[in-house]
Amino acid sequence: MEDIRFSFPTEIRFAWGCLDELAGMVAKHGGNRVFLVAGRHVVADGTVEKIQQSLHPRQVVIFSEVEENPSIATVDAGARKCRESDCNLVVAIGGGSVLDAAKAMALLQTNEGSIEHYIVAKPEKVAKGLPVITVPTTSGTGSEVTPFSVLTYPAEKAKPAIFYPQMFPVAAIVDPQLTQSMPETVRASTGLDTLCQAVEGYWSKRANPLTRSLSAKGFLIAMRSLEDACLRSDRLSISNMALASLITGMQMSHVGNTAIHSLSYPFTVDHDIPHGFACVIFLPAFLRFNSDAITDLFVDILAPLQLDSVESLATRIEEMMKKVGAPLTLSQYGVSEEQLPSMVRRGITPSTQLNPKALEEEDMVAICRGLL
Repeated sequence: MEDIRFSFPTEIRFAWGCLDELAGMVAKHGGNRVFLVAGRHVVADGTVEKIQQSLHPRQVVIFSEVEENPSIATVDAGARKCRESDCNLVVAIGGGSVLDAAKAMALLQTNEGSIEHYIVAKPEKVAKGLPVITVPTTSGTGSEVTPFSVLTYPAEKAKPAIFYPQMFPVAAIVDPQLTQSMPETVRASTGLDTLCQAVEGYWSKRANPLTRSLSAKGFLIAMRSLEDACLRSDRLSISNMALASLITGMQMSHVGNTAIHSLSYPFTVDHDIPHGFACVIFLPAFLRFNSDAITDLFVDILAPLQLDSVESLATRIEEMMKKVGAPLTLSQYGVSEEQLPSMVRRGITPSTQLNPKALEEEDMVAICRGLL
């Protein structure tokens, strides 16, 4: 008999065009002075101006300085501006970096110090920060429904995650229409991140039947929709990828990720490999490495795809990667064999131990070497 615990505090609204409901959601959660953390692209395309108009007469303070792979300095600067502006609710609209940074900024409104303290000291108890409403504009990270904030920590050349149950957004408005304008490379990278999260969530040692049902659904949607979303950008496939991202975020909020995500971070930090590409580049190799440990487990998700083995799934994913323009080798980004041992060492975290098969440092180096 399984022993399952599952709770989910984030209210979800998913529909084409549902950004129009943001003002009502802000009112529902008592926001009268809103700190709007916005991606630069949504400032440039006029979306932020529309949000300001929809929230009138509430005061809206805008912070649009979040970079890809947000830093401690950026989070601290945003938190300071939010505090000085006396805001009582945070709205985050943008990609995963914007959402992650906003959740960390909200936490610092009721907890003292720099966000670095929560990375290094990892205090067990924190106060709940300001309520956060998330509005994703990419389909990949699932950050709109997780209590995680992944930040860049330059001192350690790392991307650690902060996570407290108090960091769950109070609401997520997932409007697939907002993802229509994603550049092709971003659509491919974020979509492949969704696929990777689904697989890691499915095979994780922390998974249970409930979370696996979410992982499986997100995985199958992504496998069937990602190519069309990247190559045709039609409404159905775009909506499906937004849904897949949301679903994988839900399972990830309870399971987290495994070895692949941890291993990807040094490659993103050192070689600027986009996050989704840095993850999925390892996925076929890890499927093959884990094959004997996951063959029985994967039967239920291979059959709907008319695949008969884990090897055939790895091959199918490689074919998909080629079609959407994802890299298949680390050398494409200038990674050399000499760099691998130290980068792998930095990519080993507690999440590594959630891989379904025992994984040693030398195994990871060998996997990386095979991808040069």
